[in-house]
Amino acid sequence: MKKITKFFLLLVAMVASVSVAKAVESAYCQTTVTHFNIAGETASAIKLTISKIDATSMYVEIESATADPVDLLIVNNGSGATISAPDVSVAGKIKRTLTWTTAPANVSIELLWSKVTMGGNWMLNTFSVPFDATCGAVVADTEAPTAFTATKGTETSTTVQLLLNATDNSGSVSYAITYGTTTLNTTGASATQKSYVVTGLTPSTAYAFSVVAKDAANNPAANNPIVVNATTTAGLASSAPTPPAYSAAKVISLFSDAYTSISGTNFNPGWGQATVQSIIQVGADNILKYSNFNYQGTVFTHIFPVATGMKYLHLDVWTETETAVQVFPICWNGSGNEAEKFKTLTIAPADLGTWKSYDIPLTDFTSQGLTMVDVYQLKLVGTGGKTVYFDNIYFYDPSADVDAQAPTNFTATKGTVTSDEVELLLNATDNSGAVVYTITYGSGPTVLTTSGLSGVEKSYKITGLTGSTAYSFSVEAKDATGNVAANNPIVVAATTLAGIPGAPIPSVSAAKVMSVYGDTYTNLPTSLQNWYGNTFSTVTLGGNEATKNVSICCFGYEFTAKPINVSSMTKLHVDIYPTTLASMSLGVTDGADKMKTGITLTANQWNSVDVTLSELNANLSNVNQIGFWNLNGTFYFDNLYFYNDATTGVSKLSLENNVKVYPNPATSTMTVSAQNEISAIKISNLVGQTVKNLTVNAVERIIDLDDMSNGQYIISLSMKNGQIINQKFTKK
Repeated sequence: MKKITKFFLLLVAMVASVSVAKAVESAYCQTTVTHFNIAGETASAIKLTISKIDATSMYVEIESATADPVDLLIVNNGSGATISAPDVSVAGKIKRTLTWTTAPANVSIELLWSKVTMGGNWMLNTFSVPFDATCGAVVADTEAPTAFTATKGTETSTTVQLLLNATDNSGSVSYAITYGTTTLNTTGASATQKSYVVTGLTPSTAYAFSVVAKDAANNPAANNPIVVNATTTAGLASSAPTPPAYSAAKVISLFSDAYTSISGTNFNPGWGQATVQSIIQVGADNILKYSNFNYQGTVFTHIFPVATGMKYLHLDVWTETETAVQVFPICWNGSGNEAEKFKTLTIAPADLGTWKSYDIPLTDFTSQGLTMVDVYQLKLVGTGGKTVYFDNIYFYDPSADVDAQAPTNFTATKGTVTSDEVELLLNATDNSGAVVYTITYGSGPTVLTTSGLSGVEKSYKITGLTGSTAYSFSVEAKDATGNVAANNPIVVAATTLAGIPGAPIPSVSAAKVMSVYGDTYTNLPTSLQNWYGNTFSTVTLGGNEATKNVSICCFGYEFTAKPINVSSMTKLHVDIYPTTLASMSLGVTDGADKMKTGITLTANQWNSVDVTLSELNANLSNVNQIGFWNLNGTFYFDNLYFYNDATTGVSKLSLENNVKVYPNPATSTMTVSAQNEISAIKISNLVGQTVKNLTVNAVERIIDLDDMSNGQYIISLSMKNGQIINQKFTKK
């Protein structure tokens, strides 16, 4: 699945609630308390209190509950006076008085949020406070909350739910919850039950929660405090139920101590999941633990025909809070395609905190069109954020029947042959409904396993072979019980075609290149991203490494220290050798996908693809990834890089301003000059990190490079005329 990183530099927060309470001193005309909820921050992260407005002044207090500083700017629309208050940090307060000589009609408040980690200030909200210099006397709020109750809700091993309620004339009630040395605070609407979950508790522990209810004027409820007693549960303290003792031929175990499980299984593939996977022990029993469970995959090293006599998929599940789990067997057809269907397991409230066994008939999947042949992955999906334990995951047949019937009509023949691939066409008939094929070749030997439906020809492609080489493939057929075909083995001879030549060797000067993948240049740090539907393999063509891909969708290269600045480059290049791929799209992501579509390819030869970067309309100083999209076929690729194809290696703006950067490569110093005045110079490395910022205000500057590491850099000139000019240089 495509996984693309997005940056949101501007967070816009709206006023969540504005409540007007009665002032506590009769000299004040008005008290306004405004809470600002900021995206990504805790609720009511900023509290602004305007506690006095009269004919001459306004008294303002701001409090921040976040770790980021806050700036406060108060603007008086009536007189034009402005006060900027200094920063306030976590749990801090600042107080300022704004004075005027002429009473305004209203006062406009602008609150600015300063993100230190990102730089700069952004206005979050502007609102007006009504002004009335002739307001009458104000009566203090002395009415305390009534009907205060606090009771226990759901208990788990690490949490206790408290159900709180009270009624107050102000419209809301504040609750302080104290246990041990910890005090927690929350707020609820008047006469509305508030559910508050205390987290981070210790299993099997008794707690006494003392709850106090007050209103905004600090009036306490008469029956304060109410003490709520609760004891956390023991959590997972027992092993899963012991499975029945089926014979080995009746079980394909994925994870269980009761059976011999298949070897080499990857229980935590990198699918971009939020789940934290681990294996724990309860007594002598190994158990899969999924914390923060959104989804989790399991990948098998073998491909199993679970339709061969298997009737059910079994799972044992233990959770305190999860309500449903979706189970997805994923099947592979050996030709670059996969299929999946799911069954939802509903976890009833009565089953929480206990082991629950589920036996899913495989007909629940086959009735949806899934063949259940070549099952090579299992995906489990939760509702998100819960902790769930799994054990005893296996396919099985509960019957006591012994299958003694071997496969018949076994055939194995050669199909399509390429320079590095041989297709085998396999078929056999078996009473179980499916057949397992074992293919052996080479001096190692190499042993491969696949499976097919009874009486249905199975196409299986053996990849990674050497061109112009004779191979002998020994194929055996058997069923899940181990009964072998009478004519085992069948030997299939095939000779691969002449090898694919290596990609063209690039001739662009290294000083003009920012390379991503290839043997010619030094590559930037990246990671290959399988967004969806790709099967990658590394091959050697003409003595150089290349990548083969069988794809049905898209993939990309993500820069390790993103974003990078490629504004000094003009083209994006890649060499493609398609065997069945007819067209593709290529481009970059700068927070969004920017691509050239409909790039047509000629089969069975190297295609040199160049995309002009200016046509992508991308922010070239903020490139996160290179992307390949709209793929459907097999191809090889090499030499992926950005480059500058200008004959001088500099841009049109550089020529217009007669910009010179010399020497290049440079050692200890470098001179930068231009026909027009240079305001400032910034030097960045190729991953976008700034290493120097210089104020110039001249037409020439000598730059000291001794404090910089050897490598390639981008120098950005900010010209007096507003133009930005980028060039690449090397320090050695």
